[in-house]
Amino acid sequence: MEGKSMEGKKGYLYDLEKLITVRLMQEDTETVYSLLKTERDPIFAMGILPYYAMFVQSCQEYMGEIFLEEVYAKKIKNTRNFLKAYGDGFGKSKKRVESIDENQNEQYRERLNFDFMKNWNIHMNLGTYWTEDKHIIGNTQMIADFLEVRDVFNTENKEIYRKLGEQIGSFVVSLKEGFPQSICLPEINRPNTGKEIKYFYDLNTNNVDKLFRNNSQKSLNLFFLNITCNLNFIKYVLRPLLDVDNKWLFRVEYIVTYYAYRSIQRLKNYCENNTDLCIGLEEFTDMLESGRGLFQSKFRNCMMHYGIENQGVISIEYIEKPFYGIVETCYNGKDYNYFLEELRNISEKILMVLEDRFDAEGITLEHL
Repeated sequence: MEGKSMEGKKGYLYDLEKLITVRLMQEDTETVYSLLKTERDPIFAMGILPYYAMFVQSCQEYMGEIFLEEVYAKKIKNTRNFLKAYGDGFGKSKKRVESIDENQNEQYRERLNFDFMKNWNIHMNLGTYWTEDKHIIGNTQMIADFLEVRDVFNTENKEIYRKLGEQIGSFVVSLKEGFPQSICLPEINRPNTGKEIKYFYDLNTNNVDKLFRNNSQKSLNLFFLNITCNLNFIKYVLRPLLDVDNKWLFRVEYIVTYYAYRSIQRLKNYCENNTDLCIGLEEFTDMLESGRGLFQSKFRNCMMHYGIENQGVISIEYIEKPFYGIVETCYNGKDYNYFLEELRNISEKILMVLEDRFDAEGITLEHL
């Protein structure tokens, strides 16, 4: 009898975990659907794509089926994987930013009318996007990287990415309509809608530019710039659009902060073991130490993927807590709100150090 009782408890917990997985997917579907309905800004549409891709790819993986056309399914997977781009060793990240910079540089150089002008370095090969109060939230090289744009002047790009957006929208609508009608719709609170990104600044990465405060290697400047863009996009663009308790926002913030943290960690490791890059990283020490306990793999896995069945992240005693008590279960009872505060504090520490490397006040923004 005791054995049967134990099996019954396991079965009950598994069913509960499956129900929570479905509910998490439904709540995230409603959030993404809400954003798709209201946000029309083209810069926002490009910047948000890796997070839409994470949602779509995670859903498809959980359901065990690909619902997008093959070419776009591959693009979605690669775009989702961009979130991990700087989490590998810094040597690989360095090559990545150098490759995309070289590619963009040659494309814009070739657009000059006369051959003798191509070595003058008068072309602009990096466009940056900003908030009105001068926080950088995106740049053209990073966007070209995760969108896999090899030729920015290819006239077919518009149709390719229009179709990609159409595929994502159709998937979200189909998923939304596919949930059982007996499950009540989650309420998605939207304090703001219709975000517009209005400002830009263009530069040539081959020249010393006043945007970069320190005289660092170009690859390091671009590496720091991309991490800053990722963190600032969440803080200044996405976060104001959603309620503080939004589960999809929490999931996205955690993943972006984790990979920013990991990228700095990998840079520190590289500097300790190589002589070609010597920069002071003392300013990151406190941040790296304070974040040490927040990024455990079990929790990170259920933030990046759906399917929490048999993962040990659900406890009956915490089920009524925010995010279904997953934080409390994984972090020995630590309160969700306190955890979120810790997460955002680490993000702030990273941003304080990174933004200090750029002289935003020394540049003049232009209106898009």
